[in-house]
Amino acid sequence: MKANDLLDMIGNVDDNIIEEAKQKKKAALPRWTRWLATAACLCLILGGTFNTLYRFGYFKLGCGSLAGDIVDGDYYYYYPHSGVWRYSDGKAKKLISAYWMRGYDVNENGLYYDDYSANLYRMDLKTLKKKKIYSASDATHIYYDLKDDGTVVVTVYNSKKRYQYDVLIDGKTGEVLERLTDKTSYDAPDEPDSDLHYIIGDRDIVLVPIGEASEQKYMPTENGKALLPEGRWVHDGIYDMSDDVKAFGVYNDNDGGPDVESEMLMIFANGKTYLKPKEEAPFYKGTIGHILLYTAYDHTENNENDIAGIWCYDIESEEKWQLETDTEHSFYNFTNDNEMLYSCEPWNHDQAAWKIIYEGNRPVALQLIDDKITD
Repeated sequence: MKANDLLDMIGNVDDNIIEEAKQKKKAALPRWTRWLATAACLCLILGGTFNTLYRFGYFKLGCGSLAGDIVDGDYYYYYPHSGVWRYSDGKAKKLISAYWMRGYDVNENGLYYDDYSANLYRMDLKTLKKKKIYSASDATHIYYDLKDDGTVVVTVYNSKKRYQYDVLIDGKTGEVLERLTDKTSYDAPDEPDSDLHYIIGDRDIVLVPIGEASEQKYMPTENGKALLPEGRWVHDGIYDMSDDVKAFGVYNDNDGGPDVESEMLMIFANGKTYLKPKEEAPFYKGTIGHILLYTAYDHTENNENDIAGIWCYDIESEEKWQLETDTEHSFYNFTNDNEMLYSCEPWNHDQAAWKIIYEGNRPVALQLIDDKITD
């Protein structure tokens, strides 16, 4: 058969046969299949959108931004829906996108963050190079805690098999130094926190259990000597006020009950220790020497005036005063060193940079450097 003969045969096919074939083709794809395909595509789009929004933190609740950390004079902080930023020499730079990290922490050894696949990463602060330093093959997620000696305690969780365990790793290389705990079932009773040892400057503070382990009462000691009078005690949680000052909430069974902090034990790296009454309004967030800094908002201070701002408390003289500002500003949270203070506003993602002004050794004012440190 020649090619022309084949074409003639095709041309002579009855039009009714062709139309019937078209109808059969249409019948093979019912309308509901098209709707199902559309719905599937829509689910994929919505699912991807939800996952993206979740990773960028759009479903997390919170009062605006939180203060970050100052390391070697640079400020590291999280900007919601964006990521981790660094403010250095008057310039802001994003270091990690929020999409790739679930949580972060920073110290002199680097910037650490974990992702949604149970991996721990470290970014070198000088080169800004990122490297995965630890990964648990049996984990669904992890939690990590940076230690003062440069190591990291990683808690490995497996939510499918419902167990967890702790490992100690080198903070720079990720080498596993020690398996701290065996696998513990999620359903097992909670064990008391075993981290009862704190280094504050050159001071070695050890919490000694008092009474039953389930009570979680401890006496803070230094070189075997108790730092509190008899009848007072602390829990194992510590207020990390600055690198040089830590504090414990002090409890007294005869003063407000076992669940009310009646005093604060202030431990300074320079060797000084203070036991002072716990005040309802101030929540101390920073220090300059022996002077404590705290935010004061929506409460009465000095002559019954409602004042919002950064306040100072001199432990030795018990004097209080407010740091003057050269522009109106609302303070919600902050962090500082001896030169700079970085603040957050309530219900606002923006953060501001301030220079601390002194008269002699006494901080007296804040000079605004940048009211929005994120580009």
